[in-house]
Amino acid sequence: MAAEIQPQPLIDHLVVLVSHATLLKLPDQLQDSFVVAPGGTHTGGATLNKLILFQDGFYVELIAFAETVDPEKRKNHRWGRLEENQIIDFAYSLTDERDFKAVQQRVEQAGTPIRYSDPIAGGRTTDDGTVLKWAVAEALDESRHELHPGKLPFWCLDRTPRKLRVPFQSDPEKTQHPSGASGISSLSITVDSRELGALSQVYDAIHDSHGSTNTWHFGIPSGDATAKHALSLSGKDRASGVTIVLRGNNSSPAKVEIVPGVIFELES
Repeated sequence: MAAEIQPQPLIDHLVVLVSHATLLKLPDQLQDSFVVAPGGTHTGGATLNKLILFQDGFYVELIAFAETVDPEKRKNHRWGRLEENQIIDFAYSLTDERDFKAVQQRVEQAGTPIRYSDPIAGGRTTDDGTVLKWAVAEALDESRHELHPGKLPFWCLDRTPRKLRVPFQSDPEKTQHPSGASGISSLSITVDSRELGALSQVYDAIHDSHGSTNTWHFGIPSGDATAKHALSLSGKDRASGVTIVLRGNNSSPAKVEIVPGVIFELES
């Protein structure tokens, strides 16, 4: 009997942490290159966001902690101890949350101590009052503490229609960027060399692949298949970070610094 084909993971979004002041007044170089859509306040009130939507259904989340957030609450948040003005994380998704159990099982069988948590309910309310619901699952280390963000994807699994959370089709003018960017081409993840082997095994499990060369392919929400849609993993001495290449056109700049220290590359 042929093996059951597993659903391909979808790239959902990239997370850029900025200050509350930056989120309220975005830099000119960002607004000159990208249309920024309103977001909202997350359940619990600790964070708020704005979005950069793309034609392929991928988006960039500009997120900030509220000025009034309790310092202890911020410290205990997944991203609360991270420096601002950097790419801090990225999310995968699936069209059906029920398929996530198979991902968890493959990761558990991958031969590393890393596991994925069960999905935890989350959400936010948009500026127009629409209530959005989803569930989030995070990678856990051998002590069952959260793995440092950005090394592996977290999962954002919709419990209300994704089109409400990411209105790239119903609000297409929000995807017409002056820079010509139309979606994601690739992500590059750099980790400490000592972690490379284990993380590569987990990525193999996530993508249901074997013997990879540290490169995997993800799907995108729109289903378009004309870009690379590749994630690569590499190791360096005590280094960690995420870089992104967007799909542009012949008139696109080679790169855009959206906030100080955060550069998006574009390729035609």
